[in-house]
Amino acid sequence: MKSLLTVLFLSISMLCFSQRQEDINRIRIGAKGGIPIGVGLEVEYDTPLLGNRIAPFASYGMFPFSDLDFNYFEIGSNLYFGSRGKGGYISASYGDLNGEVSNLSGTNDNDERYTNGVVKEQLSSFNLKLGWKYGRTLYFRVEVGYAFGKLPEELEVTADVNGQRETFLLTYDEVFDYISGNGYPIFNLGIGYSF
Repeated sequence: MKSLLTVLFLSISMLCFSQRQEDINRIRIGAKGGIPIGVGLEVEYDTPLLGNRIAPFASYGMFPFSDLDFNYFEIGSNLYFGSRGKGGYISASYGDLNGEVSNLSGTNDNDERYTNGVVKEQLSSFNLKLGWKYGRTLYFRVEVGYAFGKLPEELEVTADVNGQRETFLLTYDEVFDYISGNGYPIFNLGIGYSF
């Protein structure tokens, strides 16, 4: 049994770390924009695992415009189809979206008019994406996918109602157009430098 474990351990080590070293720029730093990241930065490292196909990454972005204030953090890994760390890939990741929407107005469930509404929410998700990275040193990237996460059915809103500050509930579709109860779509464009 000990011999079997030793052989298994050595085989896995050789598979993971003794890959033929190719001329690959392993570290990538880039700018990214889209949904839900807003505008942000991404760092990716292409490991020699599975023939240079596994590349862990971390992204951070924000969307501080007008009445929307979002920040987004994502960590995961890309699995490239080719062995050069470019071209097509699939991605699995964890995302954390913190958002605040202000200056909401409308009518609550009691048909009372509200103004100056503010809602804050944190959405955690499991993300699946398809992407394409083109270029070696200077690269361009495009990604599409979906963020899966069970979202609460209603959001807590604090707003002015009849001269009083009140808190009440609204459904997601009354605040966010592109978010459903099960998640939201992802679309990103990026450009960066690898070395």
